[in-house]
Amino acid sequence: GGYGVQLFGAEPEMVARAAKMLSETQSGLKLIDINMGCPAHKIVSNGEGSALMKNEPLAARIIEAAVKASTLPVTVKFRKGWDEQHVNALNFARMAEESGAAMITVHGRTREQMYIPPIDVDAITEIRKAVGIPVLANGDITTAEDAKQILEQTGCAGVMIGRGALGDP
Repeated sequence: GGYGVQLFGAEPEMVARAAKMLSETQSGLKLIDINMGCPAHKIVSNGEGSALMKNEPLAARIIEAAVKASTLPVTVKFRKGWDEQHVNALNFARMAEESGAAMITVHGRTREQMYIPPIDVDAITEIRKAVGIPVLANGDITTAEDAKQILEQTGCAGVMIGRGALGDP
């Protein structure tokens, strides 16, 4: 057993410091995930969460700094892109892998789409095929059947469940 902790931030030094602190705890923590997918206004207005998809060089520095500071695997969650004019998840995935991410989670919508319409399963599949690290699918997974179906469709290593775990897990 064990668990992961998710961090967000736009300052490489601060994220690295948090990753170092967390990796030094002896509490069953197995991984540190950096959230570069959160669409919430209060997060993106600070340049954090999915806003980092608009700044790949900064996102790379954040991932590299966290990987260097942590003794635990560092993973990254992100979206398909900022909006339909800026769909860059494929490049973002490759950058995350090159920056040392041990695994990535892809939410199949842009930030602009928030949580509607249905996720882009093909985009997740394309990303899974383009990188050598494990990929988790994310978005619209509320039942075991949903999880089974997206794993079959994408070939991903697993799923990450967010909103689907709220209400009636």
